[in-house]
Amino acid sequence: MKSESEFHAATVEEAAIKAAADLGLPRAQLRFHVLDEGSTGFLGIGARDARIVVELDELQSENVSAMREEHTAEWISEPLTEEHSVPSAEFSENVAPAERGHAASDQVPEDLIVAVDEFMTSLLDGMDIDATVDAYDAGEVIAVDVATKEKGLFVGRKGETIDAVQYLSNVVVYKSRAFTKKIVVDAEGYRQRRVEALQGMAHRAARRALREKRSLSLPPMSAAERRVVHLFLRENPDVTTYSEGEEEGRRVVVSPA
Repeated sequence: MKSESEFHAATVEEAAIKAAADLGLPRAQLRFHVLDEGSTGFLGIGARDARIVVELDELQSENVSAMREEHTAEWISEPLTEEHSVPSAEFSENVAPAERGHAASDQVPEDLIVAVDEFMTSLLDGMDIDATVDAYDAGEVIAVDVATKEKGLFVGRKGETIDAVQYLSNVVVYKSRAFTKKIVVDAEGYRQRRVEALQGMAHRAARRALREKRSLSLPPMSAAERRVVHLFLRENPDVTTYSEGEEEGRRVVVSPA
């Protein structure tokens, strides 16, 4: 019995790579058909994502389901339904409740670093992305730096592909070993630049909300990106933030205090 899963991204190829990362399958083994090739629109107006449906045979479907069922712990998922209302201690990057007492600065065993490096290298090979991988203990997290000429393809639209790769890395590496530190995958400083861009957007929105004395809605974001905005603006006593919307349409609203 076959099952189907739908994926979307800026292009068909990005959607396929995102699907491969999310499902834990080599890109070459994906069987899919295109629902919509997407469009860049005219000057950005009328743009829409490409959409594909991936077909899984019974064994593949069972393997994917087992992987997700065994590893849907809070520290791996996108948590916090109302990010702005949670005390700052709860904003720690997806760390499991059972692990919050763990000293994040403890040294990571060398065999774990090797396992992370080898998994990422094999995953990128399976995705047909030519890249070099550098995994190391960064103190709070296990960092994985990926250098590739196909950075845009690896990151994906709004970081969807790199986030899927990061999720899969945590799932697979910690499948048979105790959790130590979250694995964070980056591509030549992409995540820091994204954080800085989000903070800039939040700052401008706060100034405008105060100037116009009204609430402003930011573009839809992932839970991790919304968290960045909430944390950044929490230091501003003149504004408040909250999230509204559902699923991919969920966004941060900035209001005068």
